[in-house]
Amino acid sequence: MGIEGRVVQMFIDGYERLTQLDVNAINKKLWVHFIQHEEYLEQGEQSKILTVGQYANFEVGIDLASVCIEPKYVMTDTNAFIQPIDESSHVIVTANVVDIEDDYSIVCSIKNLGEAILVEFEEKINVGKGERITFKGNLKADQLAVLN
Repeated sequence: MGIEGRVVQMFIDGYERLTQLDVNAINKKLWVHFIQHEEYLEQGEQSKILTVGQYANFEVGIDLASVCIEPKYVMTDTNAFIQPIDESSHVIVTANVVDIEDDYSIVCSIKNLGEAILVEFEEKINVGKGERITFKGNLKADQLAVLN
């Protein structure tokens, strides 16, 4: 299951894309980072695969994650996320752990993102299934399909 949204803005650097999506299902705009392996672009060039105004479906995950222990980051909503930096895929998340992949990766239920979101940490993580965790990282996407 993915996130479907309309591309509002896109910053391009080689294969990298930083894209703002307007996601109607959650009435929110999200910034996601992804790699467009099929298309390398120089500065100023426009993508022929995905452009502003198009709708696309993305599978989302979080990488470069680290645990937040600062009280200011702990949100009251059990499963919530915020993107406090404009034009950035940086995300702060409070989520429930549903599975443990390995020492560095867990699967979380995150409200409005999905029930099985893969989260990849930079360091080993010691957490159990069913626990609530707050972390920060990079909201990444794998492009599934351009819808129009």
